[in-house]
This record gives sequence, structure tokens and C-alpha cells, in this order.
Amino acid sequence: MQAAIIKDIQLLSNPILDYIFIGITMMGSSYFYFLVLPIFYWCVDKRFGLKIGIILLSSVYVNTVVKNVTMVQRPIGYPGIRSIFTQSAGGYSFPSGHAQGTTTFWGTLMVKYNRKCINVLGIASIVLVSLSRLYLGVHWPVDIIGGILIAVLIIIIGELVDSIIVESKFDIQLAYKVILAIIVPTALIILFPYTENFEYMGLVSGILIGYFVDEKYYAFTVSNSIKKQIYKIMIGALIFLALQNGLKYILPYTNVFNIVRYLICGLWLSIGAPLTFNKLKLNKRTL
Repeated sequence: MQAAIIKDIQLLSNPILDYIFIGITMMGSSYFYFLVLPIFYWCVDKRFGLKIGIILLSSVYVNTVVKNVTMVQRPIGYPGIRSIFTQSAGGYSFPSGHAQGTTTFWGTLMVKYNRKCINVLGIASIVLVSLSRLYLGVHWPVDIIGGILIAVLIIIIGELVDSIIVESKFDIQLAYKVILAIIVPTALIILFPYTENFEYMGLVSGILIGYFVDEKYYAFTVSNSIKKQIYKIMIGALIFLALQNGLKYILPYTNVFNIVRYLICGLWLSIGAPLTFNKLKLNKRTL
């Protein structure tokens, strides 16, 4: 039945739709979120930027774990199914990382803002990205359903945890916060030591450490003119990509050093970039 659904969708296949759906599927990739999420942290709402970033990275962690536990094979190579843009289909099939990531991202936005335009855009994005994975022949329908359902569960848990943190005010010393930001991601890596988890949990540690340090000593603000916001995004994103890719040539490409590489990237996102923006007078400082 699942193969039949994919084949029916692929009856619409043509070169123009191929390029359209490849473009759509790229909007559900990790690179897209790495470029979009910092915009919230640097320019819109720092606290929410941290929240949506951690929820999304948690979703990636869960997706990696479930894929490696279930080990479902993709429809690539299945008779009668045409699979293209397979470079976007690494690892196992269930659940769909694109469907889960897109639902996590837009679902968190919809809960936060609850505006008609965002709800419509979010639902459209989830549907189109999910459909693109079937059209491209790189996922089964059950992968899409599973990814969406897991994302909804993660959003609910994320909102619950966030409300508990807000109510408790999480008022402990900086040193203890930093220790927690190291211990919790490390424990999650030890629990499920898959390659991707070394990278993303390193990023989580870096982001949290930087956020806690900024919260204590700097408290940078996000508001500014549109022109300066654009400068912030361009400078911050370019240096992030330079660090993410350039450190591969400096540090050995092993799991342990990947933690270090992504931890540095996380520190750049949450404290390095804001301090740079302060130096360049791109932030309106409160202290």
C-alpha cells in the first residue's frame, strides 16, 4: 500500500516539479534551520530563540535515536519507485527527519505566536515538505506520519518543561548552570552514542553555556534598525558556516573532536556573535 501511494504521487513527475520539490525539501534540512534559528536569537526574541533551538535539536536527537533503533530501509531501489536527490536521504528511513524537523519548527512557532498567517504558512510548509519526501521517493508514508507525531509530542514536552523552568525561575549560580549544560548533553551522548548525537549535543552545550554567560554578564538586546539587523545576520551566519566547515581542517574528524567543533559553533551563536555585534555597535546595549 505504501509503495502504491508513492507511485501514485509520482505519476505527476516532470522535470519542473522535480526542481520545485527539491527546493521545498531543502527547506526542511538542517542547514536551513542553522541559518534561520539564529535570526530569532540575534534579532527577534533571544529567550524564544534559545527555546526553539533547544527543542529543535532535541527533536533531531530523538529522530537519530529512533532511526537507529528501528533501522527501517528507505524506498530507494524499490521496484517501480523513482528516487531522486538521494543526497538528502542519509541513514535509515523511519521517522522522516524532514517532516519531523519542519513540524517541530513551525509547530513551536504556531504555539508561540498563534496568528493566522503563521498557522497557514506553518501547515503549508509541513504538508509541502512532507509531500516532497514522497515525491522524491526517499521516504515511506509511515515515515512522514511518524515524524509528525513525534514532533507534536516533543513540542508538548518542550512547552511543559519550559513552563516549569519559567515558574521555578531556574535561579541557581552560573557555575551550576554551566555544569548542567555540559553534563546533560554528555549523558544523552553516552546513552545513545550515534555520530550525529555527538555533533548536535555539542551544539546544545555551546549554546546553553553562551546563553547563561550572556544572561549573567552582558544581557545583549535584539532590537535595532533593519539595516543593522541584516548586517548581524550576514556576519553571524558567515562566521558560523566558516567555523562549522573550517574547523574540520583543524580538528580531527572524530566523534570527540566533533563535540568540540560544534560546542565552539554553539558558543559563537549564543555569546560570540552577540559580543561581536556589540563591538561593531550593531546591538543596542542595556548595560
